[in-house]
Amino acid sequence: MDRWTPFGLEGTDRATKGFFFGTITALAALVLVGLLYPSLLENALNTAYDWVLYRFGWWFMVLGAVLVVFTFFMAFSRYGRIRIGGEDTDPEFDTFSWIAMVFTVGFGSSIIVWGVGQPIDIVNNPPPSSPVAGASIESLALAFMFLHESFPGMAMWYLPFAIGFGLMVYTEGDTPYRISSMMTVLIDREKHGWLFWLVDLAALIAIVGGLATTLGFTAQQLATILSDVFGAETNLVTYGLFAVIGLIFLGDVWLGLHAGIRNAARFTFVLMLITSGFLLVVGPTLFILNITLDATGIWLTNLPRLALYTAPTEGAQWPQSWTSFWWAWWAAWGLFVGSFVARVSKGRTIRETFLALVAAPTLLTWLQHGIIGGWVLSPDYIEPVSESFVENDIPAAVATAITLTPFGTILGILLVLIMAGYVLTTLDSAVYMLSAITLGDEEPNARNRAWWGGVLTFLGIMTLNLPAFSAMEAFSPVMALPVTLFFIVLIYTSYVTARKHYRAELKEPGEEPYLAITRTSDSSETSTETTREPTDD
Repeated sequence: MDRWTPFGLEGTDRATKGFFFGTITALAALVLVGLLYPSLLENALNTAYDWVLYRFGWWFMVLGAVLVVFTFFMAFSRYGRIRIGGEDTDPEFDTFSWIAMVFTVGFGSSIIVWGVGQPIDIVNNPPPSSPVAGASIESLALAFMFLHESFPGMAMWYLPFAIGFGLMVYTEGDTPYRISSMMTVLIDREKHGWLFWLVDLAALIAIVGGLATTLGFTAQQLATILSDVFGAETNLVTYGLFAVIGLIFLGDVWLGLHAGIRNAARFTFVLMLITSGFLLVVGPTLFILNITLDATGIWLTNLPRLALYTAPTEGAQWPQSWTSFWWAWWAAWGLFVGSFVARVSKGRTIRETFLALVAAPTLLTWLQHGIIGGWVLSPDYIEPVSESFVENDIPAAVATAITLTPFGTILGILLVLIMAGYVLTTLDSAVYMLSAITLGDEEPNARNRAWWGGVLTFLGIMTLNLPAFSAMEAFSPVMALPVTLFFIVLIYTSYVTARKHYRAELKEPGEEPYLAITRTSDSSETSTETTREPTDD
């Protein structure tokens, strides 16, 4: 047996082995520091977090606005007809499974954690000057939640990467299965292979950084619910829960994408809908309905103002701590989610992918955040939940809200199951894409995926030892800043590739023929005229 077989690296080149062991080494060092010196790691992360958001908060907002325009252009222009994987590719998944995978992978337990945490935090720490005159702070807080996790956040960071990865890797089909393949329009891989290697290594680390944030939120929230709601006062219970999740995950690894990840996503998606309906019935129903409508009006009528609110004369960093933080989190998370969405969207057009990744999730998150936000902002809940937040941070606030709710034990069980489902779905899809990008193979082997799963599980457990929940917030912005430069490249290369494919495959009668530029070995360029007949859409 080859010595690389246990790692799933048999037959791979030195660069591929470098991707794997380089990333694993960096993560092992992070886990070791987190376990041995949690305070040191927390201080380092928080310092980097403050510097990134203070210096570059404006940059995340500007780039986000540019990406929204790009997303709508690609979806609703003629390029929206382009099919990921080529015009003859059929969809692999039925519509329900497809949307379930896209939704559960794209959001995770942040719907629960931040659905409670952000509105309560904003009420207790309002913006220095209200961006919407006359709006109550409760409705304004929920409107910001809609902005950050429904729209335009939904359209900014996931779909651009899904479009670029889908076009370059699946539709063109002549580039390696790597993040760096989206640079081939600009840079010659043979001449600058080292740069492609660095981009892929940085992408793997950034993906794991984004995953660390969500795994950290979920780990600490699960520990708090198990302790405060069910009386499990030891982390051993949470470790045990993670062990069970890990065992189920290993089973999913062997089942693969179609059986494992798809079924976990479907289960979690349905359970979230059931829990939302349950909470609407047992919670403060009338208040939930009224504040959702009020906040929706504020959100939709003031969307540009809320998205670009920076409070420049107030001497505060409130917008950077919220909007810039969210855009940075989406950016770090977008590499993984975008590549996974492209994988499960083969056979779908760019316009259809917009509907599955932007339109449908916007509606679903709007409903869920309206229910969750209205639940904790209601008069009977807001004071005790706020006290728990001020004293012990977001996880305690969620636990307090559960204990105040009728049939709170049932609600607590449902929320634990949902978060466990999100962890499982996230691990499943994350290790699938991490392994695929590492190996450069669309169908990575189970052995390599299992290694990635083990590393990410230990990373989640390590976060239980960090002394402050806020330390988890630092991972994404710090990792996301260099990634934003890649999004600039992505906009250009995606457009060029889409234009080339459209003119070659979908050109309408009467349009100018496409002149394909072909590079030769002596760096000269030749032009060839493409005269293919247009195909039916």
